[in-house]
Amino acid sequence: MAMYLRPLLFLSLIALVSCESSAPTVEQMDALQTKIRAEHREEYAALEQQRSSVQMSAEQYVIERTSLDKRVQNKVDTMLWNRHALVQSEMRANGIPTPDAPVSLEAPGVGQSQGSLYSSSRMNGLGNQIQGGFMRDMGGSNFNQNRAGSVYDNQ
Repeated sequence: MAMYLRPLLFLSLIALVSCESSAPTVEQMDALQTKIRAEHREEYAALEQQRSSVQMSAEQYVIERTSLDKRVQNKVDTMLWNRHALVQSEMRANGIPTPDAPVSLEAPGVGQSQGSLYSSSRMNGLGNQIQGGFMRDMGGSNFNQNRAGSVYDNQ
């Protein structure tokens, strides 16, 4: 029994992983922001050093620090959203539905499917002509004159 459950569990796990969204989460954004801030550690240290040695006024420090923070945040946003866009683009290229490219679920029109129950010949009159010809050929000239009854009715 357990032998049959393993493949089922594996397939369900794959299905769950494949449904995972590529949109960045708050945790991903925070982790990448921490990493990018560490890359700009020298710039933050230089700003702090200039402020503490009075080479820079408090107002200028706030402006420079805000500018550096904005550059870091823009880099984080660009990296994560570009990754998301690439994943979505790859999915669209492989025919996998995405929120901006959903599956087209158009029902076939009447008679578009070969062998369909919904035959176009019923809609354009050709079916009525064929059916009428078939009934006439099978029933003879007085086919439509027969009414319901029994063999004992007068002819």
